[in-house]
Amino acid sequence: MPVDASVELPADRAALVDGMIDTHRSALLLRPKLAQDLEPDALKAAIDRFREDTCLVPAGRVRVNRWQVDETADFDAIDSTDTVEVDALFLERLTITNRQFQAFVDHGGYQKKSLWHASIWPSVKEFVDGTGALGPRFWSAGHHKPGETNQPVVGVSWFEAEAYARWIGMRLPTDAEWVRAACAPIETDDSITQHKYPWGDSFLPERANLADSGIGHPMPADAFAEGESVGGVRQMIGNVWEWTASNLQLWNGQHRLELAEPMKSLRGGAFDSYLEARATCQCCSADSPFARRHNIGFRCAVSACDVVALIARQDPSEGTQ
Repeated sequence: MPVDASVELPADRAALVDGMIDTHRSALLLRPKLAQDLEPDALKAAIDRFREDTCLVPAGRVRVNRWQVDETADFDAIDSTDTVEVDALFLERLTITNRQFQAFVDHGGYQKKSLWHASIWPSVKEFVDGTGALGPRFWSAGHHKPGETNQPVVGVSWFEAEAYARWIGMRLPTDAEWVRAACAPIETDDSITQHKYPWGDSFLPERANLADSGIGHPMPADAFAEGESVGGVRQMIGNVWEWTASNLQLWNGQHRLELAEPMKSLRGGAFDSYLEARATCQCCSADSPFARRHNIGFRCAVSACDVVALIARQDPSEGTQ
């Protein structure tokens, strides 16, 4: 589905632009139809915020592990077999926070039909918090808990994550895009070398919020700076699982299995993930797109070709992995 097309720039554009930047919607301002109408200062402000919030993931190849199962569909092993071509994209450095999602709620995101898949629209009214107000599952009266402003938003379904991404002019990353951003592949003519963890090939528990850390809950989205990927993306391992745009694919040998109901891929592990061996750039899980778990959040992406106003003005020496 397209991004939210309901935004129009009024005569007094400065206040609107400032408000959109403050509500994390700079990517929407950089869409061609809006960017062409911005004043130079406003365009620069949107570009500066966008560069601050995202990193460029250059085009290239990435190896993505297949999730292999045995005949009883029990988790068995992962097997590196697929090499995927990824177009250039911008990925957010941090997961979406309660503060950012609060703006979506406060601006009527749950009431904007254009943001939601037509098939899900009749069910949007069921995405309520603990008091019955529209919003993430663990909020109250349409607001996040005090003191958790900068924590990743959790308790949101895949559909809610997708609607939010569309509202800010972005989307959810695909499996391959997410993995490429996390592992920073180095390509040669006949091989691809990629990191096991965002920071390298050795597990360093102090760089991620996993069960062994003993924290027991999500940390602020900007914590664990030492665990950043090569490109500067934070918490791609631990803290909260992240929804992706991709459906889960299960394999039995070379045969792809058909699931009775689609499951959406989750990446990265969470604060309550116990298996160190699975907390890698290839770590994958899945859940129903309706699931609203205490340990699932998301971050957003946008294809580089969709923010032409930014690309046209970017110094080629900046921002590559």
